[in-house]
Amino acid sequence: MKKVLVVLMLVLVLTPSYLVSEPLKGYEPYEENEFPLWTYKLRRAETLFFGSMVLTLPAAALIWSLAQRSNMVSPASTELQNLLIQASIAATISLGIATADYIIGEIGGQ
Repeated sequence: MKKVLVVLMLVLVLTPSYLVSEPLKGYEPYEENEFPLWTYKLRRAETLFFGSMVLTLPAAALIWSLAQRSNMVSPASTELQNLLIQASIAATISLGIATADYIIGEIGGQ
């Protein structure tokens, strides 16, 4: 009986919202100058940063483990510290990729 009452209450509460609401307007594409140029550049940098993390994170983990095995660097005290070091190396490389793309774009645009 409680389930029926809950379902009935949900129907009574949710149905009027569909009946009263306005229909959605048609799709309107963005205009050419709707957003400032810096937002496009920021979006590109964000895409490059996080997109390159897919490649730089495993590469940084591999290079870090090889450096530890060959005693070039001292091993981290905990696994968490080890992971944070690898992530920071990967983030630095990804930031360098995004920054290099920005610089190349600014020089090439002139």
